Amino acid sequence: MGKELDILRLSGRQLMTKRLRVALTVIGIAIGVAAVIGIVALGDGIRYQAIETIKAQSDLTLVELHPKTTDGVTQLITEARLEQLRSTPHVVAVAPVFTDSYATKKQTFLQVLAVRADEIDRVLHLKYTQGGSFSPGAQEVIFGADLRDKLQRNEGIRIGDNFTAMVREYDEQGMPKDREVPLKVVGALGDRDDQFDRVVLIDMDTAARIRGSFQGYDTAFIRVDDPDTVFLVVDKITAQGLDASGAFEQIRAVNQFMDAILIVFMLFAVFALVVGGLMITTTMITSVYERTREIGITMAVGASEHDVVRMVLYECLLIGIIGGIIGNIFGFLFTLIMNAVGKPFIISRLGSEFSSIFGNEIARLSLEMVVAGMAIAILFSLAAGIYPAIKATRMNPVDAIRGFM
Repeated sequence: MGKELDILRLSGRQLMTKRLRVALTVIGIAIGVAAVIGIVALGDGIRYQAIETIKAQSDLTLVELHPKTTDGVTQLITEARLEQLRSTPHVVAVAPVFTDSYATKKQTFLQVLAVRADEIDRVLHLKYTQGGSFSPGAQEVIFGADLRDKLQRNEGIRIGDNFTAMVREYDEQGMPKDREVPLKVVGALGDRDDQFDRVVLIDMDTAARIRGSFQGYDTAFIRVDDPDTVFLVVDKITAQGLDASGAFEQIRAVNQFMDAILIVFMLFAVFALVVGGLMITTTMITSVYERTREIGITMAVGASEHDVVRMVLYECLLIGIIGGIIGNIFGFLFTLIMNAVGKPFIISRLGSEFSSIFGNEIARLSLEMVVAGMAIAILFSLAAGIYPAIKATRMNPVDAIRGFM
């Protein structure tokens, strides 16, 4: 340990003898580190604010499932599959659905979801602006908010009214015919800002009786306990062969977009780091040539090749540590400037309607970024010093001393 400290002190003294050269090299590394930290902090800040906006405006814990066909094999939504879904960790409720389509006498299209009242309520947490839920087995329906407004405005159908739905069927020759089915509107959902604003909910047994038989489930809605566990649940379900969709896809799209942007910008930051690394290599090669006699004497009095390598690499290590610290400081200042100046500038360009997207911070600096910046600086510095270190060990001590006598 004492020997290592001696070599480290010797390396520090060597750096102090060429302050200007070392300072320029350190700045090169610091700029590269600051570029990496600044780009990642800005990208992480924009990603975070976009995801938080999606979380605030969307129901991330609601996932819609559909059968999927792979290599000619279709994974259906069966009772056994539903039990499997109910036992999946983080899934708190499951509601199977089969879809149908009716029309009013004035040919307004009605997208019908056949559900069980208790199951769909546990998944959707239904809230009614008028009326309430249908009775099991009754020919009663619930309108979504948008559909209620549309039918009330265009056809005068109100909550509590009876109306006639046209159910299209096909005879043995494949000719279409419409059968009239009396239904009663017993409730209207509050505005949800999703697909349920435009649908008709009907009891599953009633829908099967209207069609003459149960056609099987073609959709299932599940409720996950927390937005942070959605992707874990979705990955498990898709691995079982089902398709999954929902608001979580917006987050996935944001992540993919930001990853692509960061990769492009990181290329420029890597170029800056490479330049800094080349500066270290140049500095250390010059230092080795300037200290040829000193290195020769050191090896002549008993220093091993490993000692010489450590001496050179310790100098690079010190340069990397100093460059990493300064680079982190530059990165921190960059995030402060972006949050103070960059956010108002971007909003002024995009418009005030985008102000809510960015929240309080447009750039976010985390402890992980600081640690990563320091690690990058040290690794690049050590990598840049490998060649000069090897070059130093290949000197012949006698020739080195003779060359400077």
